[in-house]
Amino acid sequence: MGVLDSTMPAALPAQLDFVLVDDTATFRGLLKEALQRRFHPRSFRDFGIGRDALAACLEQPPTLLIADLYLPDMDGRDIVRKLRERSLDTRVVMLTAHPEAQLPAELVSLGVAGFVDKNSPLEQIDLAVQCVLEGGMFFSATVPPPVPSLAEAPALPRAGPEALSEREREVVRLVARGLVSKEVGAQLGLSTRTVEKHRARILAKLGLHDVATLVRWCLRNGLG
Repeated sequence: MGVLDSTMPAALPAQLDFVLVDDTATFRGLLKEALQRRFHPRSFRDFGIGRDALAACLEQPPTLLIADLYLPDMDGRDIVRKLRERSLDTRVVMLTAHPEAQLPAELVSLGVAGFVDKNSPLEQIDLAVQCVLEGGMFFSATVPPPVPSLAEAPALPRAGPEALSEREREVVRLVARGLVSKEVGAQLGLSTRTVEKHRARILAKLGLHDVATLVRWCLRNGLG
């Protein structure tokens, strides 16, 4: 990860209050240090779980919330929804290591102004924060292509259910029923991050690139 420029950008709010929530302690510490050096906020509160960050935001709304999309105890989108229910105008930059095609549009509809792939250089988060604080929007992530029409649907892999472990078959059944990772985790007693890892492994094993094709494969193999 690179070192960020320490020059203070222009046209920012006079007083900055940041809240950062990410369950990876090392990444959170590096990002906090870099953003403090870059933006000199009046206060900077950081958390490892979503409910604590949400409580802090509701008690003392920050200028900016920087949140991981998939947290161990709740979805980052749920935090944003709670803030909007209270009509709080906190600006939001969302981070994720698993960008999906529908996310940018979904996040914009929630009032999120920044979206960055955590696999990008740290400078991308810095640029997103600066842009969002100045009232703009910043979306930087490599997302998979849109789901093709049925006429253009890719061929399904020949592999059957035996290609997956028992746990992966449990996960894929619930995904095929339309459950998001948080809901799958709740049913199986897994964290959202663990479910995301299972999903990524399943797609890799089957040579697939999107959930829509995975659902078709599940239905063909009686896992729907």
